[in-house]
Amino acid sequence: MVRKQRLGLMDYLLLSEEERDFYALTGRLPSERPEDVKIEVTRTKPPNKKGGRPHKKYHINERRVYCLWLIAKELPEETRAKITNRKLIEIAHTMPFRGLFTSSQQTLETSISRGKRTLKIDKFWNSKVCVLLAEDIPKLQS
Repeated sequence: MVRKQRLGLMDYLLLSEEERDFYALTGRLPSERPEDVKIEVTRTKPPNKKGGRPHKKYHINERRVYCLWLIAKELPEETRAKITNRKLIEIAHTMPFRGLFTSSQQTLETSISRGKRTLKIDKFWNSKVCVLLAEDIPKLQS
């Protein structure tokens, strides 16, 4: 079931913390099915902005951290507790992540820290938001 209106304050307060984070990132609930929205626009004058770079759905910080989370979740629990961001970045350099990890080391570490804060990843690399995203991404690809 797809909502026609945005969530109200009471609906938003009834959501769990993970669902709120997911809603903030995607604009919809995890239980809702993404659909192609048909937009009908009637304008009397042309828009001020013409062209430019297309907007990405997820910021590069979140994409980088999500890739590192995929690597970290394959590791044993004891290793995950001790692994550093630098070590995960080194592992990511050996994998084909389409240029996400080509920046300088300092830039990558800053980006990883920001992304971990956004996706609520703890020091053991556990994240309920990433779990929800992992369930949602195959739905978007099909």
